[in-house]
Amino acid sequence: MVLSLIIDTIESINVFGLDFFHSEDFIHLVTRFFYNLIWVFIPSYFLYYRRQGDKEYFFTFMIASIIVFQICMLLGTVSLRIGFALGLFAIFGILRYRTNPIPPREMTYLFMVIGMSVKNSLANENISLAELIITDLLTVIVAFSLELYFDKDKLVRKSIVYDRIDLIKPENYNELLADLSERFGVKVDKADIGPVDLIRDQVKLIIYFHKVDGISFFDLPKM
Repeated sequence: MVLSLIIDTIESINVFGLDFFHSEDFIHLVTRFFYNLIWVFIPSYFLYYRRQGDKEYFFTFMIASIIVFQICMLLGTVSLRIGFALGLFAIFGILRYRTNPIPPREMTYLFMVIGMSVKNSLANENISLAELIITDLLTVIVAFSLELYFDKDKLVRKSIVYDRIDLIKPENYNELLADLSERFGVKVDKADIGPVDLIRDQVKLIIYFHKVDGISFFDLPKM
């Protein structure tokens, strides 16, 4: 009785034109938040971070999904909520972070966690909990299966500046791969040729090789 009176008193408080507390809506928000957080964490951590070790993108996936969920959830009663959700997709669809473009694989993970967050926040009484769980589970299973399938022949990509432009000729391609393999100590399977500086005798290459244990290769973000 006393607890019910306290809750009613708190719910009657109005600050900045907003009700201070709605017990049912609050519980609804918290439960949905943690439900969505679990499903977003699984692909972000186990499928991406544990395999790639990139804290920057793991942070991006988690925070972006949380923010999108909050916006869709708190503004979900607006009549244009579906159009609003699609607008979020459009925003992130053109997102390139300007100084550091997101690779296609990372962009795909970003779309996945955003899509799951939008769906989990806007699901209404027309969608059962079983349907919600099944769609989230299938999304994770498909992503995991594709990761396992493509991981067998997965190549690491590395950008370099190369000093032997004489080897970029088509007839010297095999010699180019052999020289790169010798210098890096890994078997280079493929090399893409970029801009050539004839004055400095340099060429930018993107080389591809299988991931090796004991050493990691990374590229600095473009400034």
